[in-house]
Amino acid sequence: MDMTGFLEAIDSFAPWAIAEDWDNVGLIIGRRAQPVRRVIVALDLRRSVLEEAQASGADTILVHHPPIFPSLGDLTDRRRSSELVLAAAESRIAVVAAHTNLDSAPGGLNDRMAVLLGITGAVPLLPASETSRIGLGRIGDVAPQRLAEFVLQVRSVVGGAVTWAGDPEEPVLRVACCTGSGGGFVDEARDQRADVFVTSDLKYHDADRADALALISVPHGQIEAVALAAWCPTLADAVAPEGVRISVAVRPTDPWELVPPATL
Repeated sequence: MDMTGFLEAIDSFAPWAIAEDWDNVGLIIGRRAQPVRRVIVALDLRRSVLEEAQASGADTILVHHPPIFPSLGDLTDRRRSSELVLAAAESRIAVVAAHTNLDSAPGGLNDRMAVLLGITGAVPLLPASETSRIGLGRIGDVAPQRLAEFVLQVRSVVGGAVTWAGDPEEPVLRVACCTGSGGGFVDEARDQRADVFVTSDLKYHDADRADALALISVPHGQIEAVALAAWCPTLADAVAPEGVRISVAVRPTDPWELVPPATL
């Protein structure tokens, strides 16, 4: 399979055209005619990921977060971000980014997150149209439980610390979620009668404007890494007939650490 075929395979279930206007998706580094035989999937382009690709003989890295976003002023070793792009190009390792198109697509990262959280009947929180299954975030139903119980469930999915705001005894039946930074969608989650909204990068005053809506803030990198890993078999099945091997990067790319580890 060449790069054009690989891009078309991704487009078949996460169309490039549905990415947000501000996003930078598709082939970021490389040539469209180059062959694709082994792909490493990672949340970000990091030195550890590039070294893993080099050691494993991978010719392509598929990332969720574009390494050129919104732009680079130069392509030199002056900054770490541009140096990694330069190093990938020098190593002839292509880099492809599937970001908001993968977030919005049916079966993409938001749907994966909803499944992991036990949400059923999930539909987009911000649909592209009234009847579309495409859109950012998801909202649906969960088995009746107390907020305190649902927080523990979220923590077990994320595998790391979470923070939350709300009455631990309040019932939870309807849940909204959004991969990545979903703080801008608090109003939509509340207006659609969610009992709790699960997303990343929530700010202090988000809890005030949420009013009666409970909030659960999860680490951005961890929840997206879990959802991305859950999605990877879809890509692997699509390109396996062409002899392309897909694997998830071994080393995490989240820059944030907890010292000491937080407890609920």
